[in-house]
Amino acid sequence: MSPLAHALIATILVSAVSLVGIVFLFADWNERRAMLFVSFAAGVLLATTFLDLLPEAVERSGQRDGNFFVATLAAMGGFFLLERFLRGFHSHNEGHAVVSGSLVLIGDSVHNFIDGVVIAATFLVDPGLGVTTTLAVAVHEIPQEVADYGILLSSGFSRRRALLLNFASGLCAVLGALFCFWFKGAVEAHLAWFMAATAGMFIYIAASDLIPELHHSHHGHERGLAVVFFLGVALIAALRAVVPEVH
Repeated sequence: MSPLAHALIATILVSAVSLVGIVFLFADWNERRAMLFVSFAAGVLLATTFLDLLPEAVERSGQRDGNFFVATLAAMGGFFLLERFLRGFHSHNEGHAVVSGSLVLIGDSVHNFIDGVVIAATFLVDPGLGVTTTLAVAVHEIPQEVADYGILLSSGFSRRRALLLNFASGLCAVLGALFCFWFKGAVEAHLAWFMAATAGMFIYIAASDLIPELHHSHHGHERGLAVVFFLGVALIAALRAVVPEVH
């Protein structure tokens, strides 16, 4: 079997992780649970950014791309403009929630695309390394996908629509694998920029949308929200320690 076939099978399996939200299709969903997922998501996004994406971007850039953090700033600025644009299509009361869901879909699509690129690149090097990387990415993605599904639900999407949109976002990993094989030289040379841009998107989503929403929540469960936030951080840190080579 060719490296491309291996990579496509691997990225399809990783994309299927996004269906983890199916376990919530028949569970009760209320505002308190939504806030808990928002808090968990904020912790996961920030931990993924500072413990995973940015360190990997620095490691991959070496001494060749000292200015790749420009991509982080550019992504944050781009998301600011995108949010202002999206808010123009929604009322003041609905806009914030819908924007959060839209932004997380975009950010996670880019993240999954990068995962697909990396998985394909490792299969180009060695099939065994490709399998190991695929397993590591799949394990790493589970809390991320649960958090994203929770954000979509809290943004007003139905459970089935949130599941389908999250799966469509997961399939961007397949596009990333194809992209890597089509333009493997250019992709490998600028992978740090892709990761830095994704980090900027995640920082913006967590800092401008999710955390402010938590601060404006008045349900008498502030301690629980804080615990869940740091649980998200701790989970990513633990995965990083157990499976250090996620990317």
